[in-house]
Amino acid sequence: MRRWTAWTALSVLLAACALTPRVSREAPTWEPVWLMLPDGSEVKVEGQRVPWAPPGYVVVQGDILVPRAPARPEALTPQGLALEPLTWGRLWPYGVVPYEVDPGVSQMQREVIQQALAHVQEKTLIRFVPRTTEADYVRFISDGVPGTCWSVLGKRGGAQDLDVYCGQGGVPSMGTVVHEILHALGFMHEQSRADRDAYVEILWENIQEEYWREFAKIGGRGKLYQAYDYDSVMHYHAKAFSKNGGYTILPKNGIPPERLGQKDGLSPGDVEAVRLYYATPLLRLRWWFHQTTYTTDYTFPQELLNVGAVDARVTGVVLEGRWLQSAELASQEIPAGGSATVTFRAKACPGPGFQAERVTFQVEGSEAYEVSYTRACYRYPDQTTLLRLDPAGRETLLLTYGEWTWAKEYALEGRVGNTPISLPFTRLTSEYSRPLYTALVPLRGLAGEEVCLRITPLDSRSSPTSVEACAVVP
Repeated sequence: MRRWTAWTALSVLLAACALTPRVSREAPTWEPVWLMLPDGSEVKVEGQRVPWAPPGYVVVQGDILVPRAPARPEALTPQGLALEPLTWGRLWPYGVVPYEVDPGVSQMQREVIQQALAHVQEKTLIRFVPRTTEADYVRFISDGVPGTCWSVLGKRGGAQDLDVYCGQGGVPSMGTVVHEILHALGFMHEQSRADRDAYVEILWENIQEEYWREFAKIGGRGKLYQAYDYDSVMHYHAKAFSKNGGYTILPKNGIPPERLGQKDGLSPGDVEAVRLYYATPLLRLRWWFHQTTYTTDYTFPQELLNVGAVDARVTGVVLEGRWLQSAELASQEIPAGGSATVTFRAKACPGPGFQAERVTFQVEGSEAYEVSYTRACYRYPDQTTLLRLDPAGRETLLLTYGEWTWAKEYALEGRVGNTPISLPFTRLTSEYSRPLYTALVPLRGLAGEEVCLRITPLDSRSSPTSVEACAVVP
């Protein structure tokens, strides 16, 4: 079962290739973005701003395009809103992928593309069909920027580009195109698996410091139940992002480093991973967050998506009962790529604050899908700012906070008793509007003291209210 504890999930939610990765000569600029993986995992990663990425995108791990964060909502209603996560990583329904090749792609590049498509079709049940009128499809392009083969992750909707301008003379190897195709099918890099430390050692001292983020762990499942695959076409090579020519990844278990990063095509493990991934129902609630002002019980609709490649049958919904009372599905049968409405009945807000609820959808023939669903209760217009304090290690508190109109900048003050205290910073600022934020505040020398922190929104679009919370410093 994909399992998150309710409040831990909220805290986590807030708080280069098998091929030669492209390295910019300029110091990279990074920003946090969210990845929503097809298996239901949500992970925060660092994306790099690069001049060759399409507008509105950053690049994760060298060749995965991820949309930048959206702006705050334009309208709010008295009952609140629900927030759609940033990146929808879906699979292609029934394994059918429409595609087209842009006229700017050269004949040599076209030949490699066709070789890669034929290779994947020969080894798996994935079928690539030339696009006719399909709204969602992969478009192979050649952007003319050396070394910039890239793709988005999974099915995004609409025309999603896959760039093939890399390799000698801008012509990639067949294995390189297969690698990017697997990104478009929903697969991450193999060495970014959460369990990778049992199989490889990352030699941080040999990695260019500005590219340490490229070796972040992403996701918890890897390739859905599969053993770690040193031979995967999705694995970095052993000297990826090296600053001195030395190894940056060393395999354990006696595996030679030269074995990593092969470009010949799908490994047996890749083939099995595609088979399993594209035979597993994968569900996801469209929204993870809900904000409201209701002081009586109420109902609201949600959408349960089948982001997998096969049909799903939901046999039951289990709630913790923290703030949700019941859930009723409009249909138990959800086709691949489809959705069903879930009507939730919620308890009245007990007062201003955050609440997290674990929701479990039981799926026939598959493991259950479990998600943490968060509610922010406001008292509009009397209290439009929320703050929660939790211990976060020695002499450190974790702030979880938000404001009704998603303000981006807050003033921060602190006190012990009636005495103001000096803080390491007095402004909390985000480049993008979010419904919730987190911040770690070191409070040196105050262990054991009850500290009260106050935040005040500085750019609210309503009548802002300050809020204070107190906690004992660990």
